[in-house]
Amino acid sequence: MTSPAQRAREAAGFSLGDAARRARVSPNYLRRIELHGGASYVLAKRLCRIYRCSIHLFLPSSHQRQPERSTASTCKVAPPPS
Repeated sequence: MTSPAQRAREAAGFSLGDAARRARVSPNYLRRIELHGGASYVLAKRLCRIYRCSIHLFLPSSHQRQPERSTASTCKVAPPPS
């Protein structure tokens, strides 16, 4: 079974070794990223430029932009010190 990251690499026409060399990581490390995720933001950005794909293939969901929440009802402004 292939991961979305591996499919993106293959669609871009890169072997594991070629992609790893371009990304400046070892092939074993790139394979681990493809299978389990966990790339740093810098590596994810580098890979999305190489593969011409979305950075979200390489980042855990916690790095994806979350909608802004209003905190007006939960935050109170403290009065200035006397």
